[in-house]
Amino acid sequence: MMQPDASPPQNTRPRRKSWLSLLVLLAVVAGASEGWSRWRDRDIAQAVRSGAAPGEIEMFTTQTCPYCAQARYWLDRHDISWRECNVDTTPSCRTRFEAQGAPGVPLMHVRGQWHLGFDARWLAEAVRRP
Repeated sequence: MMQPDASPPQNTRPRRKSWLSLLVLLAVVAGASEGWSRWRDRDIAQAVRSGAAPGEIEMFTTQTCPYCAQARYWLDRHDISWRECNVDTTPSCRTRFEAQGAPGVPLMHVRGQWHLGFDARWLAEAVRRP
């Protein structure tokens, strides 16, 4: 008769040291990602500031648009000169907005170029173009 293998039972519980190492690694990766994002955000903002003349960036908004609020915050936080055209309160803005046929706001207008939604990278490219 054959004897079953008498090896000691395996410990199936993860060791605390392994979990701690994993958590530290995740924290480092998350921190590096956040740092990269902030650095990139500042870099984009600098490109927009240096490329745009006052009044060149126009954003069509409404009073209740949360995306417009986020865009306002980004532009103001980075000291970028821009002009707001609120389609809820200004009839001429409403007319210009409707002429574009855009389905929503924010609608960005820079040097004759239009873009639906706020995208800082698009904005940096738009102010670089002549």
